[in-house]
Amino acid sequence: MRMNAFAARERAEPPVQPVNICGVLVHAQPDQRVAVKAALEELPGTEVHTMTDEGKLIVVVEDADGQWASETITRFYDVEGILSVALVYHHFDNELEGEIVP
Repeated sequence: MRMNAFAARERAEPPVQPVNICGVLVHAQPDQRVAVKAALEELPGTEVHTMTDEGKLIVVVEDADGQWASETITRFYDVEGILSVALVYHHFDNELEGEIVP
């Protein structure tokens, strides 16, 4: 009986998607910074917030449909002109206040 009620509630309520936000500092070759910015912004869940003349970019990456943020960040290394990638901030929130999530 309890299992039927649980299954009915699960079908009635949309699944809660966790919030996964990463702040990444990217250092690119200064002469390739514009191309690097364009390439990063094409990746899912990626937004470049700041870019300096020295080639430093502040990038926010979130989970996108079918793509974990960590997978997207790993793809940064495939972008020509990137010298280094550093995860400087990570926030994960499952928005299930008080519930235990397996």
